[in-house]
Amino acid sequence: MSADATDQLIDAVMARSIQADAARTHPLLAWVVTQDEGTYRGHFVARLLTNAPTPYVLLAGTLGELHAQLPPGVMWSDRQPADPPEVVEIWFLPAG
Repeated sequence: MSADATDQLIDAVMARSIQADAARTHPLLAWVVTQDEGTYRGHFVARLLTNAPTPYVLLAGTLGELHAQLPPGVMWSDRQPADPPEVVEIWFLPAG
């Protein structure tokens, strides 16, 4: 994953709204947290993924600040060995 000219930086309120809308049509969605992604060097980024990466990103200087912006109800997962090296963690919205 890398920064893209089409990225839309959003805030916590918008993230909740976008996640709620996406959950209506996508059975699986996640926020993938990366560090030092593309043009976001020195920052943590959470990008919303549904069936593919979306342009919606949260941006913060620390992991704690980023966690505070994530919508409620998501569940933490550590990175997996197959994940790209910039992936720090993933937050899934449980199917419900």
